[in-house]
Amino acid sequence: MSLRVVLVDDDARFRSMARRSLVAEGAEVVAEVADGAGAVEAVTRWHPDVVLVDIRMPGIDGPEVARRLRVEAPGPVVILISTVDPVDGSRLAEGVAAGYLPKDELGLPAILTVVERAS
Repeated sequence: MSLRVVLVDDDARFRSMARRSLVAEGAEVVAEVADGAGAVEAVTRWHPDVVLVDIRMPGIDGPEVARRLRVEAPGPVVILISTVDPVDGSRLAEGVAAGYLPKDELGLPAILTVVERAS
């Protein structure tokens, strides 16, 4: 059984690249969402193991998506992703998400490390 992932990011090009990379590594990307507003709906519909959420998005940002998921659709491991400094990303994830991964380090091994720490 592969890891089921919902990818939430406003950059279509990044979502496409991340999907290809994660699928090649053995993950199953069950949904891509372009904004924070659709994240809870996608998680409720697809029941993923992991939700990867961009920190910076117009409208509802990543930390707020993580807060809403904890209340409205608990269950999956939520990981914030971005190009922000790792210290800043980790600080933003603290208390709302399982962790932070820089986009340039995003891959199944890194995701599994965060998932294991969250268990």
